[in-house]
Amino acid sequence: MEILVISILIVLNGFFALSEIALVSSKRSRLEQLRKEGRRGSESALLLMNDSESFLSAIQVGITLIGIITGVYGGINIADDFAPFFERFDLLRNSADEIALTVTVLIITYFSILFGELVPKTLALSNPEKIAVRIAPVIYYFSLVFYPVVKFLSFSTTLINNIIGIRKPHEHTTEAELRHMLKIASHEGVIEKEQNLIHEKVFYFSDKQARHIMTHRMEVEWIDINLPPEVIKESIRRSKHSRLVCCMENLDNFIGVLSLKDFLAADHFSDEFVISDLLTQPLIVPETAEAYKVLNLFREKQLHFCIVVNEYGSIEGIITLHDILENLIGDIPEEGEKYEPDIFVRDDKSYLVSGDAPVEILDGIFDNYLTDLENVDYTSVAGFVLSKIDKSPQVGDKFTFNDFIIEIVDIDGKRIDKVLISKKLFG
Repeated sequence: MEILVISILIVLNGFFALSEIALVSSKRSRLEQLRKEGRRGSESALLLMNDSESFLSAIQVGITLIGIITGVYGGINIADDFAPFFERFDLLRNSADEIALTVTVLIITYFSILFGELVPKTLALSNPEKIAVRIAPVIYYFSLVFYPVVKFLSFSTTLINNIIGIRKPHEHTTEAELRHMLKIASHEGVIEKEQNLIHEKVFYFSDKQARHIMTHRMEVEWIDINLPPEVIKESIRRSKHSRLVCCMENLDNFIGVLSLKDFLAADHFSDEFVISDLLTQPLIVPETAEAYKVLNLFREKQLHFCIVVNEYGSIEGIITLHDILENLIGDIPEEGEKYEPDIFVRDDKSYLVSGDAPVEILDGIFDNYLTDLENVDYTSVAGFVLSKIDKSPQVGDKFTFNDFIIEIVDIDGKRIDKVLISKKLFG
């Protein structure tokens, strides 16, 4: 009978240990989802999570009571049953009661730790939300039964925490934690790798400014309206773009934007045709404008094109809807365009990276590294390399970063065209 009672007490202790770990380890978002699905017990689990001090106090009351009863009952009853066994031995007869008590305590402790703590807690960690919704109603009603004791303990805990300066942390998931969870989900196959790449680009986009997403002025196709009309018309016909920046002599003296649709609709074969009559004033944004605000401006003003200027009013580049889409979902080659990936993985596991690739591409190469777009002056891999070598680039220049060797392998004029990134070999 005594063994049965002790076994029941150990099982009850295991139930409270199981409940504690299940509720503490459960994700609130998952419980919220279960509540929306109408899962019984999810409401009680969320109520307990919202008042963690109370449910922890309730569980501790249960565990403490069980521990006291187990110790007293086991020591008095089971030890008395073991004593006659040790009295059979002459050497142990005088200490039979003490030995019986010691053996009883060791046996009860072993089974209490194994079945009252370790096994239940391991079980709770394996599927916390599923277990939490099942045990939550029981713990909730248990806390109501011992309400005065629970509230007194909760009050005492809060008072002591306030005295020593401990504050309950606000539960919120940071962007870095969310990105890390998505990366783990991708590695474990929960979400597709391509899906995670899009998620990553969305996070990057929220940190980017206009200067990060624009087509740089060096790559902007523009027309000098001072040129002869036939030369201008030929340039327009050969262009693959739907809009062209029009300037006088140089890009900084821009006077408007020409829409190819307007050009084709006009009587441009007439001798009276003047291209300046077709120009419209573009949306102009500073290079420090946040990328998502540029997207919002496109929506509000129903535009797909803007000019990016620096603090002096000089053109730094242009942004089209195509640029924004590429920053959100990756490269979208235009019709007839020869596509070259920004990064190529070689047979020796090194990386050949384009100098004009966005700097955040390095996050996928370097271990435990995230580009802080808000606090760096460069936007491309070439800019990153220049910030490290701090001199005029030359083929063969190299440096070490995050246990990787970065080497300039190709230069186009003064521009870094290709960079080789390989893992540093130790020893």
